[in-house]
Amino acid sequence: MRSTAGTVEQALAAPRYLAGGGDPGWVTVPLHRAAGWSYGHDPLMPRVILTSPDQLTQLRIDPGPDDPWWTIRHARDAHRPGWTATFDARTPVEIIAAFTDARTDPSPPADTGADPYAPLREPKRDTSRHLYGLASPDGIAHVEDEGDQWLIETAVTQQPTTWRAYFTPAHRPT
Repeated sequence: MRSTAGTVEQALAAPRYLAGGGDPGWVTVPLHRAAGWSYGHDPLMPRVILTSPDQLTQLRIDPGPDDPWWTIRHARDAHRPGWTATFDARTPVEIIAAFTDARTDPSPPADTGADPYAPLREPKRDTSRHLYGLASPDGIAHVEDEGDQWLIETAVTQQPTTWRAYFTPAHRPT
């Protein structure tokens, strides 16, 4: 993937969870330019911080060997509890961009009463291998409910985890 001054080129992989890292600009450019997020940086630190116009949500890209590189936090407000989503360094930017796009979409969901697990159940997911969650048909990606957070993880059999993301309870279905 290559970005130019005014655009960020996209190369979608299918399924998305197999995409690999990618250009962080695919996430940061739309937030800054289209959604009006402000940025701050410290020239002595290799990190990016973007803040939503209402100052309630912050995206932080902070490369570190042991911590998640991407952290998105939303402060508690009168209408919603606070939440956090973290993504490690190898999480495909397509996944992170889809998440931030959904969070910045000004239109409300068409049907707020929909079953949040429905997309995970189609096509049929293998739940027998993951007692606390659902898995993709190929067994590479799975979602687990860890009680205090959700874990989304990809791993090829007998290999280390490819990438991992965590979501705190405000993103969990009720």
